Amino acid sequence: MRKDSAGNRLSDVKLNYIKKNLVGQDILDVGAGYCYYSEWLVQGNPDLKVVSIDQLDLANLNNIEFICSDLEKPIPLPDESFSTILAFDIIEHIVNEDHLIKELFRLCKKNGVLIGSVPHDDDKFLPAYNLTFYHRSDLTHKRYYIPTTIKDALEKGGFDVITVDLKGGISPHVFSEFFAPSIRFLIKSSIGLLRRTRIINTSALASDLFFVAVKQ
Repeated sequence: MRKDSAGNRLSDVKLNYIKKNLVGQDILDVGAGYCYYSEWLVQGNPDLKVVSIDQLDLANLNNIEFICSDLEKPIPLPDESFSTILAFDIIEHIVNEDHLIKELFRLCKKNGVLIGSVPHDDDKFLPAYNLTFYHRSDLTHKRYYIPTTIKDALEKGGFDVITVDLKGGISPHVFSEFFAPSIRFLIKSSIGLLRRTRIINTSALASDLFFVAVKQ
């Protein structure tokens, strides 16, 4: 987790997806919240034209166009306006996901890209230990996803899905906390080695699905 110039915490996973998959100069940030990622984009490249949209007017922006709009309704922007659309942590909040995804497809330019994330539904073994993903506590979520369901939803909306990956969630290093302080460093180092050699399957603890899709 890193911070922007204002000290706001930004997800390394989201930043890496943006940097790796960003296309063109016209960017739409959907469900932008406080617009931290929109501002990060403009700070890194002032030539980008970034438009942020959310159902709540939370942001205080100087150099980014912000639209406060109900995402359950048609988005008040013209067709094929954006080469990259960001949709992190928003689709799961919308009652009519089909409508939103079709709107994003409409707004996306040909050969443009949609980058986003949704919460993972498969807790695997966690409930057996009285554990679950933190996003279960968010009562505004309308649904959760597994890789096939988000892929099907995006394809139904017209996109071609490039990748759906399990990311984020619980670090296995947390298990070192069950050991005496004097040996925690050793346990963490051992867990790190097991992760690097792929003996530990960390996808079992991943709480989010990150996706990249294109409009052909």
